[in-house]
Amino acid sequence: MRRWISVYSITVLVPVAAAVALLLTHHAGGATARAAAHPAGAGGPLFRLLIAASVVIAVAALGGAVARRCGQPAVVGELVAGFVLGPSVLGALAPQVQHSLFPASVLPQLDLLAQLGVVFFMFLVGAELPSGLLRRSTRTGLVIGHASTAIPFLIGISMALWLHHRYPSNGAGMTAYLLFIGLSFAITAFPVLARILAERRMLHSPLGVTGMAAAGIGDATGWSLLVVVIAIVRGTSVTSAVLAVAYMAAFVVIMMLVVRPLLARTLRWADRRPSVRDGVSAGLICLVLVSALATDRMGVHTIFGAFMAGVVMPRQSPLFREMAGKIHGITVWVMLPLFFAIVGLRTQLNTLSGTTAWLTCLAVLVVAVVAKFGSGTVAALSVGGYSRRESLAIGAMMNCRGLTELIVLNLGVELGVLTPALFAMFVCMALVTTAMTGPILRRVVPKQQPPAATPDGPASMSLAKEDLDAPLLS
Repeated sequence: MRRWISVYSITVLVPVAAAVALLLTHHAGGATARAAAHPAGAGGPLFRLLIAASVVIAVAALGGAVARRCGQPAVVGELVAGFVLGPSVLGALAPQVQHSLFPASVLPQLDLLAQLGVVFFMFLVGAELPSGLLRRSTRTGLVIGHASTAIPFLIGISMALWLHHRYPSNGAGMTAYLLFIGLSFAITAFPVLARILAERRMLHSPLGVTGMAAAGIGDATGWSLLVVVIAIVRGTSVTSAVLAVAYMAAFVVIMMLVVRPLLARTLRWADRRPSVRDGVSAGLICLVLVSALATDRMGVHTIFGAFMAGVVMPRQSPLFREMAGKIHGITVWVMLPLFFAIVGLRTQLNTLSGTTAWLTCLAVLVVAVVAKFGSGTVAALSVGGYSRRESLAIGAMMNCRGLTELIVLNLGVELGVLTPALFAMFVCMALVTTAMTGPILRRVVPKQQPPAATPDGPASMSLAKEDLDAPLLS
């Protein structure tokens, strides 16, 4: 026992005592250096980032829960939470608190995390896009999807001619301005619509299938138009814009004809060998990031590469479903709330000062609703096979803009197309049109529709096996 105590004292207690003595000797100098590097109450950059992120995630979760209780998708409450934390609410009521939570030094870090979240969200959107449904969607889905994109696009361009005299762009050319405003009117939020229909138990009903097919076609068309718009805005000449579009077209062909079959073979191989699952999952994430980087270097945007990486994924693979579920969690629970906070911090309702500005905002909202809701309803009535109530429901589905619109608007600010006042108007429009969808569907479709009984016509479209899986974004 004595020997054990002696050895322990020499090898443990003596070194610890010497270390404590050295620390106490240099404590004063170290404290002075720390005080100089980090003034009292300032905190380090990571400390401030963690505080800001914690507040954003907590408030967004609360907003999403309240929205669900009110019969709205969580995205509505999360966006409202971003408003509350921004200059429009918290900044007006307690500017010192708002500045303390979101100082200028933290905003770039939040924005980077938010943009990374958008990249992974667009990957999930691409993976969620029902490619089997789009391939088999009859002329009905094609007509409704394209009509509810083309007509609002034209009306949006006409509206842009009127808006430009009052709210000119921050340096973008007139063509880019017209195209971007037109596209902002034409967007449909496919992921949010899928969530709303799932909550309404309409996702696999004949009417829901038609709405999803039309929304998916409209969404794909809208993203294609956005490629052209961004190429025009970023291009220093017509030639560079044409080259960017050509590069993007070549990228899509390579992803569909080369990467997609290669992924299918790789995942079939990996699904039979559990030992390689982690390595293959890491490779898939690298593919998402490299695809995003590729389209960014083409002069388009990172979201298109991430979106195409999702489109080419073999969604029937268990390994892919597992990986997508993990990405979904960190994206939806952490990164997207940061994106909503950035949108809220950029939205300054005080820029809409005066009666004229608010009347303009109201005009944007009314025209957007009439263009999208009306075109979808009229197209559904015109193709035949739908009652007036069903046509109104399809129009309401097409009018849902949600997070997709916010991504487009955020790009508009980054590219200098939208002024703060226009950005605030279109964010309000996105919020209201998304919030309208659920109540209108409850009003015009009070009961769940029965399954299709006939083999032909609009009610006969069915989802493929991979499209019947639980939605990744719901």
